[in-house]
Amino acid sequence: GYSTSALAISLVTMLRGLAIATLAVAASAFQAPAVVTPGLRSASVCSVQMQADGMSRRDVLKNAAAFGLAAAPAIANADVEYPNVPYLGGGDQIDVNNANIRVYTKLPGMYPNIAGLIVKNGPFKSVDEIYQIKGLSSEQKNVIKKYEGNLVALDVAPEYREDVFNNGLYR
Repeated sequence: GYSTSALAISLVTMLRGLAIATLAVAASAFQAPAVVTPGLRSASVCSVQMQADGMSRRDVLKNAAAFGLAAAPAIANADVEYPNVPYLGGGDQIDVNNANIRVYTKLPGMYPNIAGLIVKNGPFKSVDEIYQIKGLSSEQKNVIKKYEGNLVALDVAPEYREDVFNNGLYR
């Protein structure tokens, strides 16, 4: 299944594409009329055809403007980016529920063993729950304690949770 954020991004992408296509049609309405030379075909059938079908340049522009006004609020209010991106490795704090395992390389001693246990046993309601992971040694708990201020437990975002082991980067 798709998440709400993924669907919102897809909707925004689709609306942008539709807006670009509408603008292209509107622009073609203002194409210079074809010069018809006896014995030669017209270089531009678009403007001649639009008049023959009863659709004027003004009608095309009016329809394009109406679409733009209708689509603008949907594009402006869409959830384009996950608000907790800074916690996925771009800042000092790491979200233990959504960050990729490789983010823990920023914290010496955490990667790969402790980081592997965290991503394997998550999600967590709080950072304190990490200490309850079975098989965690006292030495590993001390390393976690050292970096506890750098760890946060945010709500699970399925589109990021599925990539906690593999972020899709290959060499």
